[in-house]
Amino acid sequence: MNVAPKKILVIMVGFSCNNNCIMCSTRPKAQNNPDRTTEEIVSDLAKGRKKYSLVEFTGGEPTIRSDIFYLIKTAQELGYKKIGLSTNARLLSYNDFLKKAVENGLNRVTFSLYGHTPELHEAITRTPHSFEQTIKGVKNVLKYPQIAINANTVVFRLNFRYLSQIGRFIQRLGIKYWNLLDLIPDGYAKDLYQMLCPRITELSKNLNSLEPILKDFYKVGFFDFPLCLFNKKMRQNPYATFVTCQRRKEFTKQIGYQPKRLSVKSGVYEDIHKSRIPICKSCIFFKTCGGVWKDYLNLYGGKEIIKLAKKHQCLKT
Repeated sequence: MNVAPKKILVIMVGFSCNNNCIMCSTRPKAQNNPDRTTEEIVSDLAKGRKKYSLVEFTGGEPTIRSDIFYLIKTAQELGYKKIGLSTNARLLSYNDFLKKAVENGLNRVTFSLYGHTPELHEAITRTPHSFEQTIKGVKNVLKYPQIAINANTVVFRLNFRYLSQIGRFIQRLGIKYWNLLDLIPDGYAKDLYQMLCPRITELSKNLNSLEPILKDFYKVGFFDFPLCLFNKKMRQNPYATFVTCQRRKEFTKQIGYQPKRLSVKSGVYEDIHKSRIPICKSCIFFKTCGGVWKDYLNLYGGKEIIKLAKKHQCLKT
């Protein structure tokens, strides 16, 4: 399997957002958590520069902050080599906004796209015209060759049957790096989890069906999925990268709002949202994977995981 090589400092700037995605794990937290101050974030940047050369502002939606250009500029002045935004890209559809961000040092954009049509994307964002603005923002970013651009797609019941179509659409836009993220049972996604999560066997089938289009990208990242969902051919595909519990902890350092999601004990990586079932102890990915979402196991148990682990040759011989 391929793994991500460099660590990124991810700074949470707040939970406010101009979309209202039905499965968002963060936006509901805006009620009880005010957006962080400029001073707090600048302090994070100064401290982080001692160890990191890559930084990404995330939220919520970082572009709606009035100080976002100042934060980007400060990161540049502190010497960060890569300065990114994790964004829905809607404000990047405004040429002047994007130009100013680039002039201040922006050189990396990770944008969210949940569907290949306005109908599907906006059924998820629950925000009229968000698809049009996001696509325009992406096309604007592509005019700047110095900006590295990635697409993120959260995978859940509303869109998991359309992954091949979404992937082809993203590739036609000219995007060469695509990340698929498993649905985290937090925020709205926790409240609506039974409605939003697909059965894991169906999810596995649709993820593995992406194998023929992986070669159309430089890399396709699969984040947080139990590795037993993938057959051996997918796991060995040179265009696929698997970001497990271990790889998340090694690849990113998130600060802001005291995140406590990931930990490692005696070489075994843990995710507070996940749990392992007995068969996981026999899995070749036991220490790194993190297991299965607790909410899923509470709903459906582990029988599907046992079948997939055997079918996809994940067990020690």
